[in-house]
Amino acid sequence: LPVTRPDILQECDIAEDLAIAFGYNKIPRAQNNAATVGVALPLNKLADLVRKEMAMAGWTEALTLSLCSHDENFKFLRRPDNGDEAVVLENPKTIEYQVCRSTLLPGLLKTIRENKMHPIPFKVFEVSDVVLKNAARERGAQNQRRACALFSSRMAQFEVIQGLLDTVMLSLNVSRVRPGAQGVGYYLEEADIPTYFAGRSANVVYNAEDGSKIVLGSIGVIHPEVLGHYELDYPVSSFEINIEPFL
Repeated sequence: LPVTRPDILQECDIAEDLAIAFGYNKIPRAQNNAATVGVALPLNKLADLVRKEMAMAGWTEALTLSLCSHDENFKFLRRPDNGDEAVVLENPKTIEYQVCRSTLLPGLLKTIRENKMHPIPFKVFEVSDVVLKNAARERGAQNQRRACALFSSRMAQFEVIQGLLDTVMLSLNVSRVRPGAQGVGYYLEEADIPTYFAGRSANVVYNAEDGSKIVLGSIGVIHPEVLGHYELDYPVSSFEINIEPFL
């Protein structure tokens, strides 16, 4: 393909050009007698199940933008940028939309910031995609469906956010097990994660059916420095997990 045709991405684009050259009005009309039934993708059904459980637990769903600034995705969360995670826009129109988000946290933290006039506590969640670099994929990146929740009040109340995580896991038929135990289940593994307060963070680890251990994400109390970057006055606890392993 010539370099002057960047709009040609797939075989259907070539077919469209051929149809235009031939003339759409010259294509004979025919009745399609094939009976098909549309169904939701398994990943979307899983996401809807998680959304329903979190909403029924009394939490409010947010739908945030998939683009954010580089600082919001890394510096504000006290996360280093190794260059192998976030997809960076080559020519962003504003500094607010420099990268495709690789975590759902910035959007939810900004949601709380813009609604500070409302009474506490804040109980918000989002089940949506993040974008991660992946050299093995044709486009060099992939989407990953995640679930994230934030709780903010006069106290962090870690037990509230952990209770929501337990609710989500039970809805997926995944019970909590002791660290190192055999069998399907999940547990929290102590971890030092810069985004969270020191000593108050953990990885969420899943014992899969094939015996493998998958780190789904993290849970903890947000670090005060992060709260300062997002102009938040009250403590925040949160978790963020990848839900795709449950397909």
